[in-house]
Amino acid sequence: MFLYLLIIFIILPIIEISIFIQVGGFLGTFNTILIIFLTAAVGVYFVRQQGFRTFQKIGVELQNQQIPVQGMFDGLVILIAGILLVTPGFLTDIIGFLGLVPQTRVLLLAMVKNFFFQRYSNAQKQYKKDINETIDGDFIEIEEDHEEK
Repeated sequence: MFLYLLIIFIILPIIEISIFIQVGGFLGTFNTILIIFLTAAVGVYFVRQQGFRTFQKIGVELQNQQIPVQGMFDGLVILIAGILLVTPGFLTDIIGFLGLVPQTRVLLLAMVKNFFFQRYSNAQKQYKKDINETIDGDFIEIEEDHEEK
């Protein structure tokens, strides 16, 4: 967990700053800032559009009495993509725009499912292994007197 926090709060900003310096040196400060605002505006537009589609998709799946796994996952990824798109930075914008591509979300869901299925199946195997173990113990037979009054 510490490694993930280190990446998010230390390494990612360093990468973003170095990209800002490179792009700013090539395009100029004003154009770099303009691109940042433009990607944020375009990202908000696409997040809103895809968010409405996802809500509609979830509604249809619920009306058909289906569990909206793909729709809920899409909504989560779109939310994270929206946060990344309004965060200043080119790397976060690229990751955010990738989150808005439906094929990327399908691939990401397949990877998440695979991860959890492998984790669950290993836990289930361990559980079955623990169940089949023999437990040694002593017992005392208790006899009760059932006299009628």
